[in-house]
Amino acid sequence: MSFSSAIGEFNIGNSPIEGFFAGPAGTGSAQQTRIYDRVQSVLGSVTQPTLDQLLWDTIDEFAIRSRYFQQKVYWQMGASQSTVDFNPFSADMVTIWVLYVFGLWDFRVDPPAVLVDTSNPVATITRTGYALLALKPVDLNSALVSPWMGDFWTTWYETILDGVFFRLYGQPMKPWSNPQLTTYHGTRFRQGINRARDIADRLHSHQQAQRRRYPYYAMGRRKN
Repeated sequence: MSFSSAIGEFNIGNSPIEGFFAGPAGTGSAQQTRIYDRVQSVLGSVTQPTLDQLLWDTIDEFAIRSRYFQQKVYWQMGASQSTVDFNPFSADMVTIWVLYVFGLWDFRVDPPAVLVDTSNPVATITRTGYALLALKPVDLNSALVSPWMGDFWTTWYETILDGVFFRLYGQPMKPWSNPQLTTYHGTRFRQGINRARDIADRLHSHQQAQRRRYPYYAMGRRKN
């Protein structure tokens, strides 16, 4: 079982497309420092380990809720096989959602990213198709160095900063605890996530999102 990207063939966990979306060297680390400087200019008593954890939690939530990092891949199920596991995607990124599958009529996805053919696989038939995957960094270090993050650190700088402040001000029993600022930065953070999700739904282009193009009745299901 294997899959490949639209850019080139690769085995799971060993993708040659790493680096294709690479931004300027050190962009992640530079923006991390920028975020920490901004926070500590306001809340000087916050330690770096605390900021590390809050920054990672913010990036993790951003990636999961927005589905911003997406990749179309081509998969193949060999004869008598019934699964394809899209993880590990690469050294820096893991698949969190299988957003769309083409090539199978009867299937399910075992979380987070195992595609299962629920029909009886025929011993002599190889099945092929493609899938749209949503990705996230493995950890904070991956988020800093992964070329898959592309323009994330500059385009979404304010959103990530709001996410860090939202978590800081929301911590109970701290000198900087502030419910009003928690609400303010939390609202801005979620608005940024919604914008990122809209961009991802449009496949990072000007086209209209599929969910807007086809209403519920046109997709063959009831709204309620």
